[in-house]
Amino acid sequence: MTSAKSRPIFFRLDWRDAHDGVECKTIAAITLIVNDVPVWPLTGEDTDEFEWFTDELLAHLTECWKPLVLRQTYPIPVQPERPSSLFVEAQKRWSNLPGPTVEDEEVEAAAFEDAHNLANAFGGVTGLLPLWFVRDQDKMVIDTQEQIARVPIQDAIDALGAVGNSIAERLRKADRHRWAKLLNAWQHRDEGDGTLLLALTIGRDQTTAATLIGENVLKPPTSVTDAANDRDELRIAARMAGPMPVNEVKSVIEKLRSCEPLKAPKLEKSAAAAADFIKSSGLEDARPYVQGNELAKWLRRQLNVSDDRRIHPIRVLERDHNVDVRFIDFGIRSLDAVAVWGPKHGPAVLLNTTSERVRPSTKIWQNGAIRVTAAHELCHVLLDLEHTLSAVEVFGGRMPLRIEQRAGAFAAEFLLPSSEAAAVWRKMESPLNLEGLREVIDALCKKHKVTQSLAAWQIEHGVSPFHQETLAYVLDQIVPHR
Repeated sequence: MTSAKSRPIFFRLDWRDAHDGVECKTIAAITLIVNDVPVWPLTGEDTDEFEWFTDELLAHLTECWKPLVLRQTYPIPVQPERPSSLFVEAQKRWSNLPGPTVEDEEVEAAAFEDAHNLANAFGGVTGLLPLWFVRDQDKMVIDTQEQIARVPIQDAIDALGAVGNSIAERLRKADRHRWAKLLNAWQHRDEGDGTLLLALTIGRDQTTAATLIGENVLKPPTSVTDAANDRDELRIAARMAGPMPVNEVKSVIEKLRSCEPLKAPKLEKSAAAAADFIKSSGLEDARPYVQGNELAKWLRRQLNVSDDRRIHPIRVLERDHNVDVRFIDFGIRSLDAVAVWGPKHGPAVLLNTTSERVRPSTKIWQNGAIRVTAAHELCHVLLDLEHTLSAVEVFGGRMPLRIEQRAGAFAAEFLLPSSEAAAVWRKMESPLNLEGLREVIDALCKKHKVTQSLAAWQIEHGVSPFHQETLAYVLDQIVPHR
């Protein structure tokens, strides 16, 4: 029996020397323990383990080791809230796509599940819950469909490695020659071609990875361990860029490469304080909207800016946090901004003046869309860059949904507190008609230099729930697709 006390995650193996009276050294009762609680494989009382051939689990871990450890993206353009919802979201997408495209994506999604749902290691066993292992930045998401947990990535890698090593040792003692090929493959699981490792790391095909390596845009990881550390800002940026054409990825990375490493003690102090606020306020498991909203209120208090005063997000980034902010013509209309902070580059926020959300302005820093984007990036540098996350804002990109939702809520509340939006609405006689609400939105946009979408959103969320349904209906007519 193997165990791992005090670890947040481990596989417990209870070895069996015989099965149905026949000697068999490869069978064990297998249980996954997360935070001291059995979470897999079966449901119901007293059914937290099952007996099966462990060589099948080792074979699966060996074959899928690199994707499990390195891959952080889904194979098709969906962002499910949890891995077990992949096919639910896929079905929604497929309902509007032509047959050949659906067939191709079905193959990709099925291959993804084959690798990341460890229950597939035990072919033919019925009644098992799924066991998804999908990496999300510095965490591993473990999803059994009934439960979901997020554990530190290194703890998850250690748990997978430990159970693999335990099985390998058992097989070696049982019959070294019979299992020689599998044992050798497991021993060399961390070795791999640099192009494959880069492809998995950035979530692109090997042809794209080879192009980026060949043109000296990106350096390939030297090993699985190097890739798993995920500390290269430029590789992360390439991953977050999602489906961008290669030439656009190259352009983004070229701009990031120009950002020199800067000392930012103010940002480090503020980021630590922001993380402490989230933790001390019991917001770690709160919805993204709540986290972003509360963080914005907290930062306004820290900066001593009252709700009725306009705030300047670019100034906050530059003056209060030592962030290098630049206005750059990326020549890519689907890109809003890039933020980076790591050992080699940044902290920097590059705002794209050719984003399709940005209207021409002689005072670009007063443009509502630019200000929203800057505030959005401020949230990222405060909460999301401590693990060298390069935040690449791309329509259809790969920023995790919860992180984008949090940054969006932060930007709205930071630039225009909902209490202020509601106060102005009441001051203007609480209109519920088109003309009156247009006047309120115009007043808020002029005073706080925000977009109409943001103003409408904050009005709706600032007033009492009694009026929200009517407001939402009218606001949708003023600002469609908000």
